Amino acid sequence: MSFSQEVKQEIMALKEGSASLLCGAILSSGSLVRNGGGLSFEITSESQAYIDFVAGLISQEMPSAKFERREENVSFKQKLRHELLIDPVSGRQILIDLGILSFEKNGEMAISRTGAPHLTIEREEKIDFIKGLFLGSGSISIPEDVDVENISKSLRNSGYHMEWSVQNLEQADLITTLLAEEDIISRLVERNENYVVYLKEAEAISQVLGLFKAYKAVLKLENERAKREMRNLVNRQANCISANIDKSVAAAMIQLDAIEKIRQTIGIDSLPEPLREVAEARLKNPEGSMNEILEALPVKISKGALSQRFKKIIALSKEVL
Repeated sequence: MSFSQEVKQEIMALKEGSASLLCGAILSSGSLVRNGGGLSFEITSESQAYIDFVAGLISQEMPSAKFERREENVSFKQKLRHELLIDPVSGRQILIDLGILSFEKNGEMAISRTGAPHLTIEREEKIDFIKGLFLGSGSISIPEDVDVENISKSLRNSGYHMEWSVQNLEQADLITTLLAEEDIISRLVERNENYVVYLKEAEAISQVLGLFKAYKAVLKLENERAKREMRNLVNRQANCISANIDKSVAAAMIQLDAIEKIRQTIGIDSLPEPLREVAEARLKNPEGSMNEILEALPVKISKGALSQRFKKIIALSKEVL
């Protein structure tokens, strides 16, 4: 089961319903239909659990509602699409109650893409509304099993993502507005004739999941986030150590080259004793670090003094050529 499915299952398992939640679900996964000569709506989804959940919301709103369930294959992969059709009397009344359907004085029908305004007045109603839209048209993913060997590439290519994919700009704008009221800044893009409101920041996604009371999902996200940051820290430290080793090796090669030039020209024995001791210690420890060279010297000196002696050796090797 994907993380997106886990989140939706957790939300639906709460079995908390409201008119605002139902309105969001219908707007995101429902469509108007003619049923028995009357106007109603149907809900479609690849998730049977979601269909059952919406049926429960509808029964809560209108206990007398009658349903017709259908299934059909929708692709070569034999994926099932589940359909929930509501009887015309109940369906029409629910649409009117939720402000999705209304009629002008002249009898003309009007359809609202955001439902009745009174459904998004209180804070809990606003959260339920965007939650319903998410259940019907949203998805979420978090990075898992990051490649430690190539974490830089992993961080670029697999990130946190939460989105609502809706069919009209009015719904998308309302989602961004309601999220902004919770200090959650979202982004909006048009994709394949849909409008996608999305979040990329782990902290913002965690905040939304908290608003949805999907606390298990919050814990999983934060756990993956902590592991990701730890792996990133370990990788940075490893890169730093590797860079220092490379730097030490390069410095040792320069020192050895200078010592060899002196040996072939004026000879190492011609060096002043402090420089000769350093040169001999390097020859005995060609790949040794500065600390290892210090330990090999007969007289204890500082790392700064050792560095200065190597600089004098290198400068002298250039003079004797």
